[in-house]
Amino acid sequence: MAHVEVDQDTCISDQVCAATAPDVFEMGADGKAYVVDGMEEVEGADLEMAREAAAACPVDAISIDE
Repeated sequence: MAHVEVDQDTCISDQVCAATAPDVFEMGADGKAYVVDGMEEVEGADLEMAREAAAACPVDAISIDE
């Protein structure tokens, strides 16, 4: 299992994470990206999607601790 989180201070509301991995990331009412409740610990296909989203994030706001 890997722990996923989004740095709210770094997030620029690009939405690429939510588009790439909608099961893992969502956009909040404030326009910032958040990890979907219950998806803070991921594995398998969800981890692969989270990795893709992290790689696509233009400001590296997503961290994955494996």
